[in-house]
Amino acid sequence: MNTIATKSAPAKRSGLASALDAAVSNYGLVIVVLIMIGVFAILKPDTYLTVDNLLSIATSQAIVALLSLSILGVLIVGEFDLSFASILGLSQVMVIGLMANSGWSWPVSCLAVLALGLAGGLLNAFLIVRMHISSFVATMGLSTVVGGLAVGYSGGMVVTGVLPDAFYNLAQVNPLGIAMPIWYVAIASILLYILFEYTSTGRHMRAVGGNRAAARLAGISIGRALTVAFVIAGVLAGLSAIISGSQLGSGQPLAAAGYLLPAYAGAFLGATTITPGRFNVWGTLVGVYLLGAGVSGLQQLGFAPWVQDLFNGGMLLLAVALSGYLTRIRGGRK
Repeated sequence: MNTIATKSAPAKRSGLASALDAAVSNYGLVIVVLIMIGVFAILKPDTYLTVDNLLSIATSQAIVALLSLSILGVLIVGEFDLSFASILGLSQVMVIGLMANSGWSWPVSCLAVLALGLAGGLLNAFLIVRMHISSFVATMGLSTVVGGLAVGYSGGMVVTGVLPDAFYNLAQVNPLGIAMPIWYVAIASILLYILFEYTSTGRHMRAVGGNRAAARLAGISIGRALTVAFVIAGVLAGLSAIISGSQLGSGQPLAAAGYLLPAYAGAFLGATTITPGRFNVWGTLVGVYLLGAGVSGLQQLGFAPWVQDLFNGGMLLLAVALSGYLTRIRGGRK
């Protein structure tokens, strides 16, 4: 009996240790977010942990969240997109300019910039799939071209004017007390989660990102998977431009500069939680709102704006390192 007890105790401890290891591995970033919120709540008890501030964080991070979600497909198939932020910049000045300066109706203007985002995604896919240009070079080149077009269209100035109330309502109403941008993030997250996890297209995209040669031998269309990924990035960039334009009431030709790094930081942070080693929707949202919670806390504590850049850049470096490490660990366990 003593022998049996002696042998069974380590097994129980091993099971507990394994469960704790899995919990920390899967939800470590969630725990970090909760700890960060707790620290800032202690330091700023009257302003930080309030419903208004938490909703403000969620609303202010909505565009970053949409952009992080937009590049998930590209990252899943093993590529990079450096053009999505520039597409947002051009789309934002165009959606405002078409209404304020060209007299277009708001629905037609919105459809035009969504078509622009779609075209940008298709062009990226063409350059990468048909012309065999690396995604880094192709999207960097397109980003430069699109950025130049944004400055040319706007004259380098903020585009503004009289806009329809219905356009403002796209982002400035609060159904059930929750700002519309948060609803857009929720809807996009659910749709992308279904696509990536429960459709053959999503499975093919993960197969392409996991082992492209094996995917090709299995009869999976590499070109189709890449095209879907870049089209998602382009269309969501266009949607983000519409929402941000509605929030601001103006078009910012240099808006792209502030979105590229946080969007990638959110996506890579997301790959370290929920399903570690895999780019995933819910982990991405955790990563994005970790950044938002940190920036809000730093602002309330009175830190200079450049500290926010250090925070975002540092989190991106940490996220890439952890994501790569967890991917290797996950691969070693198979």
